[in-house]
Amino acid sequence: MADFNDVSNFQPKTKAYFQKLKSYGSKGVLVKLTQGSAGGSAYVNPSAKEQLINAKAAGLAVGAYHYLQCNSAKYGAADPVNEAKWFVKHLVAYGVSVTAPVVVDVEDSSLMSNATKDVKAFVAYVESQGYKNVWVYTMGSWFGSRLSASLTKNWWIASYGIAKLNIAAAKAWQYTDNWKGLGVDGSHGYEKMFTSSTVSATKPENATYYNWNPKLVQTLTKIGIYKDVEFKHRVRYFKAGTQFKIKNVVKTKAGTPRLLTDSGFYITANRVNVKNWYYVDNPKAVKIIKATYLYKDKDRTSRIRKYGKGTVFTITNVISWGCVWILKTESGYYLTANKDYVKIM
Repeated sequence: MADFNDVSNFQPKTKAYFQKLKSYGSKGVLVKLTQGSAGGSAYVNPSAKEQLINAKAAGLAVGAYHYLQCNSAKYGAADPVNEAKWFVKHLVAYGVSVTAPVVVDVEDSSLMSNATKDVKAFVAYVESQGYKNVWVYTMGSWFGSRLSASLTKNWWIASYGIAKLNIAAAKAWQYTDNWKGLGVDGSHGYEKMFTSSTVSATKPENATYYNWNPKLVQTLTKIGIYKDVEFKHRVRYFKAGTQFKIKNVVKTKAGTPRLLTDSGFYITANRVNVKNWYYVDNPKAVKIIKATYLYKDKDRTSRIRKYGKGTVFTITNVISWGCVWILKTESGYYLTANKDYVKIM
């Protein structure tokens, strides 16, 4: 039986913190990644990236979880799948392995009806995207009542103040919210939640690469730019935060995707290192964060007027147009989808 921890933005994100957890006997860490959906709360843990990187650097196995808030009875059958899409989008963006444990956290009061049906739809979508180690976390009082015991084989159950968890179906038990006095949740794993590949895998999965042209990316880490697709002739390095316009996605002889830049050089297509800088899925509503124009036409040659920071637009569609992505507003006009200028509400 091995102990592991789960963390959110309330816990530190430093390597030293995760080294401390390991020194106390932790074998792995599950990081809160997302909550809600793109059209809902659209929450992403601001510490998740560093927590995943530093936990792994400390020698801990890593996985991620999503806090579920859907309700198909209230918001429609697509609601749980929309949350699953938000989760998977960020699993891919943060390079979480398809073999790592990925968990849906089922405890929110919004899940008062159709809970089993909604969680089943969420899990099915995540699994359909290639994730092979999907778990359901819930409270002991919900197991077999609000959630059907047949929902999954991978149950992680929370129950405090008892000497033993008497739920035979549970493969993991969260037994404290103050593990070793460190103010972090602690769990026992009855069966291996973390596989050996979760710990040792260092080569990125194919799923972490852009296989489509993002048109504009911003670097998340320091990267090299190369003359050739095989990365044999490096030109120079660029720091995190650098933006590149992308002409196309090309592949090496081995099939690894690379991004061909507007300048004719090549950079990595790995989502751990670069991030698409346009919204490509309909954000439903955006707020201007840097003054920009609204246009009558897709080519953006006919300006209506300039809108300042804080202006909100309802979005009906996202369109790939030329070398950019643009947002179609509720009024039928067009707005940039560049994340430097607009932000999801």
